[in-house]
Amino acid sequence: MTRIRGIWLGLASLAALPLAIAPVPLMADLPNHIARHHILARALFGPTGDPWWTVDWRWIGNLGVDLPAVLLAPWLGAELATRLVVMAIAPLTVLGIVALGRAAHGRVTAGTALALPFALAQPWLYGFANYTLSIALALFVAAAWLRRGPDSWPRSLGFAAAALLVWTAHTMGWAILMILIAGAELGRTRTLRDGVDRALRAVPIAMPLLPMLLWRGGSGAPLFTSAPDPIGEKIAAAATVLKGVAMPFDLAMTALIALGGLVALALARRPSVEPRLGLGAALLLLAFLILPATVLGSWGADLRLAPVVAMIALVAIAPSRRERPERWLIAAGAGLLIVRIVAVTWVWTGAQPALAARLALLDDLPRGGRIAFVVARAECATPWRLDIDRKLGSYAVPRRDAFANTLFLIPGADIMSRRQTADARWFDGTQDIACAAPPGALGGRLEAFAAAGFETIWIADAQGPLPVPPGYRITRRTGRDAILRKDGL
Repeated sequence: MTRIRGIWLGLASLAALPLAIAPVPLMADLPNHIARHHILARALFGPTGDPWWTVDWRWIGNLGVDLPAVLLAPWLGAELATRLVVMAIAPLTVLGIVALGRAAHGRVTAGTALALPFALAQPWLYGFANYTLSIALALFVAAAWLRRGPDSWPRSLGFAAAALLVWTAHTMGWAILMILIAGAELGRTRTLRDGVDRALRAVPIAMPLLPMLLWRGGSGAPLFTSAPDPIGEKIAAAATVLKGVAMPFDLAMTALIALGGLVALALARRPSVEPRLGLGAALLLLAFLILPATVLGSWGADLRLAPVVAMIALVAIAPSRRERPERWLIAAGAGLLIVRIVAVTWVWTGAQPALAARLALLDDLPRGGRIAFVVARAECATPWRLDIDRKLGSYAVPRRDAFANTLFLIPGADIMSRRQTADARWFDGTQDIACAAPPGALGGRLEAFAAAGFETIWIADAQGPLPVPPGYRITRRTGRDAILRKDGL
C-alpha cells in the first residue's frame, strides 16, 4: 500500500515539472495574474500603494491563487511567487482525482488513472489559475463527502468551511462541487422523505451563497452572456478538452483516453458506473450543455467545464471484473499523464530563449511609466498551441512597475480598478488588431495610444514599415517586436 501511494505521489510531483523548469510559462493568461499579484502586493505592502490602480479589498469568489501569491510576493517577487503557487495546481488535481476514485471505489481504478491527464487540460494551459485551483480543491471535498460518516455539528461546520474555501478560490469550482454533491445524494436517495433529509444534509455546502450575494450586489454586470454560435462552441469545447500543445498530439491523446474509457466500461463489473459519481457526471454534462459562454464575468465557462465532465465520467467507471486488463489500463493512464507532462515541458522550455530575448526589451525602459502593447497579427487562423503572445505586455507591470493596457476588466467580479479616469478604457482586448482589419487599423490604434499619453508603445508581430505617430520614434526593432518612445524620453 505504501508503495502504491508513493507511485501516485511521484506522479503528482512530476506534474509540477513544466512550471518548475520554465521561467516564463506559456499559460495564456498567466502574465495577467502575475501583474495582478504585483499590483495587489504593492497596494497591501507598499508605502504608497500602486500609482495606477486602486484596490477595493473584499471577499470575492475569485481569489484562489491571489491570496498566497500576494503574501509571498514581497519576498519572492510576483513572478516567482505566482509560479510557485500555480505549480501546485496540477499536482493537487492529480491527487484530487486519485482521492475521489479511492473514495468512490475503495482503490484506484482504470477510469481514475485515465482521468489523470486532465490535470493538464485546456483550462490549465489557458492559465485559468483560480478556476483550476478551485477544481483541485473541489475534488478533495467531494472525496471527503463520499466518505462522510454520521452527521455531526463539527462535520457539518467542516464542510461549510471547505465549501467557503472552494468558493473563495473560484465561484465556478464551488458550483461544480455543489453538482457533485447533488449527484452523490441523489445516487443514495430511495424515497421522497429520504431525498428531503439528504437535501437538508447538504445545506452546509451552500454556505458561500451568503458572501456571493454580497459580492454581486450592485455590480451591474451581466450574469450570463451567450456565444454567437453556441452549438458550434459546445462541439469545439468538447473536442478540444486537451488543446494547447499541438493539434495531432492533443487530439490523439483525447482519442486514446476515450478508447481506454470505453474498454474500462466494457470490462467493468455491474453496475458498470458508480451511481453517485455517475449522476454527478450526468448533471455536469447537462450543465455543460446549457451553460452560456460567460458566467459572472468569467469567459469560457463551458470550455472550462468540458474537461471536468470527462474527468468525473471516467472516475465513475466501476472497477474491472478482470485484474490484468485493469492493470494495463491503469498503467496506460499513468503513462499518458507522463507523456503529457513531458510534452508540455518540452514545448515550454523550447520557447524560453525567444521569450527571454523579447522580454529583455523591457530592460531599457524607465520604471513607473505607461506602456501600450499591441499585437498586429498577420494570420487569421486561430493557433492551436496556447502561448502568452497576447498578454506579453503584462510583464511590464512586475518588471518595470508600469501601467499596461493588457489587464483584465471584469465589472463586479474584481477588486482592482484604474486609478486614473484616462486609463479606464485601456484593458485586455485593446492590444488586439484583427487580422482582417483595414490597412489603417494599426496606425489608428497607435494614434489612439499617443493621444492617451502612453510614453512607450510595444508593437508585437510588426510587419513592414510602421505608421509611427507624430512625436514618437522607433528606439528598437528586433525580430518580432518594435519599441516606440516619445521624443525627448
